[in-house]
Amino acid sequence: TDMLHKGLVDISSLADKTVSLKQLRVVLFSEEFARKGQMKEMVEYLFKDADVRSSVYVAVVKESTEEMLKMEYPDKENTSSYINNLFHPRQYTFFSPFTTIHEFVYDETDPLRDSIAPYVELKDEVIHIEGLAMFSNGKMETIFNKQEAKIIQILRGREKLSVFALTLDDEGKEKVALEFVKSKAKVKAEELESPKVIFNMKFEGTLSEYEGDKDLANKKDVEKLEEEVSKNIEKDVRNLLEKCQELSIEPIGMFESLRMRYKGDWPTGLTEELLAKAEFEINVKTKLTSVGALK
Repeated sequence: TDMLHKGLVDISSLADKTVSLKQLRVVLFSEEFARKGQMKEMVEYLFKDADVRSSVYVAVVKESTEEMLKMEYPDKENTSSYINNLFHPRQYTFFSPFTTIHEFVYDETDPLRDSIAPYVELKDEVIHIEGLAMFSNGKMETIFNKQEAKIIQILRGREKLSVFALTLDDEGKEKVALEFVKSKAKVKAEELESPKVIFNMKFEGTLSEYEGDKDLANKKDVEKLEEEVSKNIEKDVRNLLEKCQELSIEPIGMFESLRMRYKGDWPTGLTEELLAKAEFEINVKTKLTSVGALK
C-alpha cells in the first residue's frame, strides 16, 4: 500500500475482525526504506495517530523486514512476543540504543542533534542488535557499532550501564569487564567562532572480570588499571567524535550550552558548521569500587 490507513482498511475488509494499531508495540523498517527518508514520514504519522502510544519502539532491519516477521522461531512462544520482548530494555541489553517513536520525533525536531535507531539483522534464525542506525535530515546515513552505540548513550546522559567491556592493549592480552557501572557525562561548548567542546566523564563500577598481568591486590596496580581504563575510554570517545565530524552527523547535542546563549532562532545548518570546526577536550576518570573475587 502507498498509505498506511488505506492498507489497514484493505486488510480489515478481508478479515473477520477490524485491524487496529492500538496494540502496536514495535515497528520495523527496512534499511532501504530508512535510507530513502520514508521512515521519518511514517514515524511522524504514527506519532500523530491517537491510537498509537508514544512508547512504541522502532528499529531498522538489514535487508528484508518481511523475512524477519515471517520467520518461524521454534524456541519462542510466538513472533510477536519475541520481538516485543527483544526491544524492551533489560539488565544485559540496557546499553542498546532502544528508540521509541516519541524519542525519534523529538530528535528529528531538535536542531542540535540527529536521530538514532537500533540496527538489527537476522542471523541463524535469531534477531541480533548489531549497532546503531544514524540519521541526518530524516534519512539513514550510516551504521555505528555496539561500542560506539554505548558511548553515544553515555554522552546523551545514560547514567547506568549493565556491563562495559574494554580491551586495553593492541594485542588483546589485557581485558577488563566492569559491572553495575554508573556513568556521568557533562558536555560544554565554548565560543561560536572557534568552538571547543569539553567532555567531563566519570565512571564507577565493579571489576567483574580481568585478563592481564597486574596484581589487583596491589593498590598501585589498581590505580594504574583505572588510569588505563580512563585512557582507553578517552580514545574511544575521541574516535567517535572524529567519525561524527567526518560524516557531519551529530547524535549527542553537544552545542546545547551555545544555543542557550544564542539570541533568536537557531539557524538551519549552524550545528553542522560548528561540528566541522569544533575542537574536543576529553577528561575521563574511572573508579573501581571492588576488585574482589573475579569470574
